[in-house]
Amino acid sequence: MAVSSTTKPTSTDVSAAPGNYGLFVAFIAIIGAFSSFVNDMYLPTIPSMMKEFHTTPSMTQMGISMAMAGMGIGSVLWGSASDRYGRKPTLIISLIIFVVSTVVSLFSTSITFFIICRLFQGVGAGGAMVLSTSIPADVYVGRQLAKLMAIIGVVNGVAPAVAPVVGGLMADCMGWRGIFVVLLVIGVVMTVWTTRYKETLPPQRRLQAHSLSDYLKAYRTLLTNGRFMIYVTIKAVAIGLLYAYIASAPFILQSHYGFSALMFGLIFGGNALAMSVGSTLALRFKVMKQGMVVGCVGMFVFAVAEAIVMWSKAPFVWYEIFAVPMLLFSGMIFSSANTLSMEVGRSEAGTASAILSVVKYAFAAVVSPLVGLGNMFHSTAIAFVAVTSIALLLAWKASRLPSLADMER
Repeated sequence: MAVSSTTKPTSTDVSAAPGNYGLFVAFIAIIGAFSSFVNDMYLPTIPSMMKEFHTTPSMTQMGISMAMAGMGIGSVLWGSASDRYGRKPTLIISLIIFVVSTVVSLFSTSITFFIICRLFQGVGAGGAMVLSTSIPADVYVGRQLAKLMAIIGVVNGVAPAVAPVVGGLMADCMGWRGIFVVLLVIGVVMTVWTTRYKETLPPQRRLQAHSLSDYLKAYRTLLTNGRFMIYVTIKAVAIGLLYAYIASAPFILQSHYGFSALMFGLIFGGNALAMSVGSTLALRFKVMKQGMVVGCVGMFVFAVAEAIVMWSKAPFVWYEIFAVPMLLFSGMIFSSANTLSMEVGRSEAGTASAILSVVKYAFAAVVSPLVGLGNMFHSTAIAFVAVTSIALLLAWKASRLPSLADMER
């Protein structure tokens, strides 16, 4: 027996489009960037936090790990809850948890207390992360959904790169507490904004779950859907490449090539724009799946070229020449894989978004530390080739799948 309150959606199984499209896009973009700013914005203050709390680097970095763990927990919790109880109340509750835990974290006197607060921050931020992809799927299909997912893809690609740069600009004058006050203000603003947001999942389209087994059935249905998991994994692999780049770039650009922190920020930000361009280029393909396949092929080709550059420690100009198109093609994957995943999982969009988020961050959490093993140039090169090879294989499998009717129009 189906656990969804609806059958497979058609183009009419969507809520009315928002009256002000621009504000809706801004709302989705901000909650889409929320998790990245929560986790990455305070990174430049970690050395000073280590001194303040008289602890070790590994304990200080546990704040990052606990926040990511909280986001994973929150993704599962809020994704299912939003399918059952609606998007608006779920998002409000998750943001309130974030706001409260952020306020409490400002009074941290030990690293242990701070780490616990970070766990709850992550749980709260997980709601914004999940709903940034499930809400659009409530109101748009096909090309309209793809356009909005392109914006989300840009945000997902740019935010992890921009957040540490923004945090670095504020670190000296504000410290980690000042940065957390900024995050608190963002959380409060988004909570108030959400109260004015119109519910996009009416009761008749919600998941009719009455027990834990009903929720588990919804997850099992999607996890055993081959098409859905191929799209999800391709998105996760592209995110894994991005985080491998983010984890290695500060050391490669500053320690090896000798750029200043300011120049690093400019190069980093410029490369992030390539991902934005890639996300919009995916929309030029008549069939979204073709854009995703092209993105995987291009990402693989330039990742291999970049790996050769890093292995041989070639001059910076070659590093940059191949980094830009590599990130551009990964941006194509961000928007296209997001769209295709949510098209397949539309009937339980919250659950689908939860799986997308958990798999994505699990992959990033595994790949990121690997680039620091041994010689960073060699380990990063191996990581680039490994993850893009997976993407290439999955792209070949995806190309053999019949296209969804909505994506063929």
